[in-house]
Amino acid sequence: MAEVTQSSRGNTPSLATPKFPADDHTPAISSPLNPDAPVGASRSSRPPAREQREKRDTLKKRESTKGRSGTPDNHGPKSSKAVPGVPSPMRYSIPEPKLSDYEPARDIYFTSHEPNPFITPDGEHELKRPLDLAENKKGYRYTLCIADPLFRHKQFYRQSDTRPFGPRMSFNDSDKSIHFSASSGRIVTNEKGWRMSKANVCAREGTSYFEVQILRGVPKEGPVVPSGGETTPQPHIRAGWARREAPLDAPVGFDGYSYGITDIRIDTMHRSRPGRLFHPSANKAKATSKSSTASKNAKSNKLAESLPTTDDAFREGDILGLELTLPPLSLHRKVVTGMYNPAVDNFASSQSAPGTLDPNHDIIRDRIPVAYKGHMYFESMDYISTKPMETYADRGPFNKVTPNPNHEEAALRSLPRSSLRVYRNGKLLGTAFENLLAFLPPASQPSAAQGARLGFDDAMVGYFPAVAAFTGGVAEVNFGPEWWAPPERAKGEVGGDGEAGEAGGEMKGVGERFKEQIAEDVLWDIVDEADFFVQDGGF
Repeated sequence: MAEVTQSSRGNTPSLATPKFPADDHTPAISSPLNPDAPVGASRSSRPPAREQREKRDTLKKRESTKGRSGTPDNHGPKSSKAVPGVPSPMRYSIPEPKLSDYEPARDIYFTSHEPNPFITPDGEHELKRPLDLAENKKGYRYTLCIADPLFRHKQFYRQSDTRPFGPRMSFNDSDKSIHFSASSGRIVTNEKGWRMSKANVCAREGTSYFEVQILRGVPKEGPVVPSGGETTPQPHIRAGWARREAPLDAPVGFDGYSYGITDIRIDTMHRSRPGRLFHPSANKAKATSKSSTASKNAKSNKLAESLPTTDDAFREGDILGLELTLPPLSLHRKVVTGMYNPAVDNFASSQSAPGTLDPNHDIIRDRIPVAYKGHMYFESMDYISTKPMETYADRGPFNKVTPNPNHEEAALRSLPRSSLRVYRNGKLLGTAFENLLAFLPPASQPSAAQGARLGFDDAMVGYFPAVAAFTGGVAEVNFGPEWWAPPERAKGEVGGDGEAGEAGGEMKGVGERFKEQIAEDVLWDIVDEADFFVQDGGF
């Protein structure tokens, strides 16, 4: 037997039990009992290569990007045909709709005022307050919705409405102290200080008109003059146009987001600063009086005489007409994006056919369905007041902010050829405002701190008819098409030659705009469903 020599302890066999493959019992290394072990049978002691580990975000980072309402539903197959970078609404992880969600929206429950109910002066209507509604406040906006099996890629929910149908004052976009006529939703009142109610339809372009009849306000005999230490507040009404950012616990014209007309003195009101009505053509005639003819001077004098005096007022029974003129959305977008050039872009060249949609402008509505007291709502981030607008509304003595179409701040850019004109009982009184502020994003912005995406238009940003009541004032609105006092909108009344009144073209009632708004809402619901259908892989 051959002698085995071991030169060092380094060649001592390991005491660990060797691991053999299942099909080979040959020792892995040589030993005194197995001197003929093949050298090549030694297996490498290296462990097998580990699989690459997937990197995941930390829990803190995932929670910070999760958002308030849940994470977007990015699961599921994606179509290879989907174009990356194209804006699209967000989808959230929400539960499946219940059977009750497929039913039509429930009627709103109204409650009478206690202990004394509110009755209109003619005794025909009782004004009540709606209950159990989601109010538009604290940066959130709510719209009624229902589940529809035809919109399964859109998570089944689409926008809806409840009775009374049609254009009216919005129950969700009004202060909680406002009382309405339950049958029509067009008569409003309030027993407290100034409180505002906005309509459920907005103007975005063209010329829109609506009427406000004062049922209880300044008496027909004139304003009540306090005597003998009397301090009882009198009822008042203020009407105008307001944006979504305008606060509801304030009158129309309180800040830079609304334009109002007072009943006392018939003053204009914007940023809580009063002003007077005027006629653009009369001012133009005065500026060019040296070259004006006698007939033009006589015409401007006649227009100036029609302006109300400081002793005048809108009294009970008067019908206040408000005509808003806005430029086309194509010109509007040039203004808010900083592309407006007054030497090239004019109103006529930017006109588009009625009902024409711009294929380059996306409507993005980030909304999540939520349940609240028996109703289903779309909850979305509302537009909020911005720092430039707060500076613009500051009443300090050194506030020199002047909006213009090319202002460095998008929120302070004004719309060329826009105006607001005032009528009383069908007769034109004058122009209240010109060059109104722009409202399309980025001029309007939601709260980025709450997770909202910036720069998107949700098709409901614009100017809303608004009425504010004070300590018992009662007003009724009329959105057409049948007017109580048809406006005398003759071409010669305001100059007609490039004046603001003629820039908007044909005047439409707010009721006609409501029909267009419903059609647009249906269209965008279908577009969103088609978008998500493609994202889910299509056919």
